[in-house]
Amino acid sequence: MTNHSTKIKVSGLLLFIPIFFMIFSLSFINSNHVFAAGKFSVEAKINLKKLNHPDKLKVVASANGDTETKYLTGNDLDSNTATVSFEFNEKNEIVTAGSRDEYLVCAYALDAVTAQMESYSCAEGNIEHQSGKNTISLGSGSAKTLSTGSFQTVSGGEIKNPTIRVWIPLSDRKDVKDLKVVAMIKGEFASKTIDAHKLLKESDDNTLIIPLVFDKTPELGAIQMGDLVFACVSADELNPPEGTECEHRETSHTGHIHNIVAR
Repeated sequence: MTNHSTKIKVSGLLLFIPIFFMIFSLSFINSNHVFAAGKFSVEAKINLKKLNHPDKLKVVASANGDTETKYLTGNDLDSNTATVSFEFNEKNEIVTAGSRDEYLVCAYALDAVTAQMESYSCAEGNIEHQSGKNTISLGSGSAKTLSTGSFQTVSGGEIKNPTIRVWIPLSDRKDVKDLKVVAMIKGEFASKTIDAHKLLKESDDNTLIIPLVFDKTPELGAIQMGDLVFACVSADELNPPEGTECEHRETSHTGHIHNIVAR
């Protein structure tokens, strides 16, 4: 009788073990649904008060050498503030996110009929939580070094097929190997991964100049003088202080070549 009772208990325990692990696994998945291991997020809080009920926003972000694009419509834009979150890998083949690394976010308000850009708001930020959430505000306040503040309009002449020449001074980082260059203008990205060590060896200068061509009209309309251009460079060897560094400036002419120094 005792042996039979023991067998029943052991059998019951064996049945319970896989159930326990299944519940544990589901709990782990649920707890990581919002935030997965090895990831960090950039959450943009966008002030909509001055946009007079926009129909659609295009929001773009770049961090850690990677890029993301999202669109907000309908219920996303019903209140005075819209929130959009972007998730990035903490580590990729180029760089591992650090607490001083820079990122960019831009929101573009679109015309309801033409779907062309009416105005934009952009900001740069520093990663404060490389394994967590990083929050940045758009569409409010005054223009500062790292932010355009409230939404800005652009009325300059058209720039056809611009080439963004990204200048990368590396006199202090001659050991850099693979380096990723990202440029963004009017909600469109272009990028290139280069063998910086090889290019430095072949160059008489310690500054690399990497051209990125935007030869298609963006979905938001023609690129214009006054549009904001960003450039970011990423590599582990750029640390310290930052594995990813970003800079931005307004386009100031309608010519073909536009230069920006990325670090």
